[in-house]
Amino acid sequence: MTDVHATLSSAQLRDVELALAGANDSCARLRLRDVEIAQGDAVTLHDAEGTDVAELRADDVDVVPPHPAGVAQIGTGTAPDLPGETLVSGAVSARRPLGHRDRTELRAAAGFARVRRAVLVTGAVPEPEDAGWDGAGPVIVLDRGDSSALAVAVARVEHAGRRAVVMPSPSDPASVRDVAEQLIADRVDVWETAIPASPGCAILLTGLSGSGKSTISKLLVERLAETDERTTTLLDGDEVRLILSKGLGFSREDRMLNVQRIGWVASLVARHGGIAVCAPIAPYEAMRREMRERVEQHGRFLLVHVSTPVSVCAERDRKGLYAEAAAGEIAEFTGISDPYQIPSDADLTIDAAVVAPDDAVTQILEAMHR
Repeated sequence: MTDVHATLSSAQLRDVELALAGANDSCARLRLRDVEIAQGDAVTLHDAEGTDVAELRADDVDVVPPHPAGVAQIGTGTAPDLPGETLVSGAVSARRPLGHRDRTELRAAAGFARVRRAVLVTGAVPEPEDAGWDGAGPVIVLDRGDSSALAVAVARVEHAGRRAVVMPSPSDPASVRDVAEQLIADRVDVWETAIPASPGCAILLTGLSGSGKSTISKLLVERLAETDERTTTLLDGDEVRLILSKGLGFSREDRMLNVQRIGWVASLVARHGGIAVCAPIAPYEAMRREMRERVEQHGRFLLVHVSTPVSVCAERDRKGLYAEAAAGEIAEFTGISDPYQIPSDADLTIDAAVVAPDDAVTQILEAMHR
């Protein structure tokens, strides 16, 4: 038996919080990445800030191989492997108080004891005059990690003269009634409403150096300023390296860290309802997948592959970098001496050798509205 550490996503943290409150016999089932776990291991669980949250005793472990098995690439060399995943389940125990979501506070919000009946609102809480809830029990609102939306939901319930009980939203929507009946009320009436879609969005334009990413992204930001009310932030690869990634080189590890930082900023922009337009080379499938997963916790992610052929990119290269890389004078140059993995999950592919920048922007805007 060994001690293992794992960092939870916001959705996983909510599942752990529910288990710590007593749901599912105080057990959680998690899909963890890049962690080797054996049956019987004690897994220390951290939140995004690195704080110990809970400990999980691994009673059941199943290794999930990475997918896809192979990714087509341009250039020589080996890209980082896609991360493997481990499905682990077991009992959890708290390592620190979890505020209003732990057992004591969750019970206190419901009146220090189970109630006979409660209403569960699955999505947006309606305005008080549109609620139409029967009975006098509490109204359960779901916390999905959006503090602003949660505050609005609680305020509407209280304005309607009802008591609000905040319950973390389980990752499996089908289990929400069962979990609520385990923790809060003998009978839970489900009031189904639409889950408000996050208005935030991140667009990643990926492609070789000289493929046209920067030109397209700058035009895209200009068009968005004219046609979209949301604030748009441009995270161009070269500009990011001047400040956010200053000091990083072009090793595999530094490239991964550079795109991780861009993805983190993009997810914050999306979380607050803005649009992030990102234009790094982002050559590896693993880094793009991580960015997608990070952003989709808060908003929409659109992956655009600018697929301009390497021969055209080399012709456009005013600095002669492609020629130097081909002559072996530059190590780890993407598309020549370092691989560019062709995206297997692109939402849109644009060959900027045949598509004009303005037309490329039009295609992206159309994809955003699909």
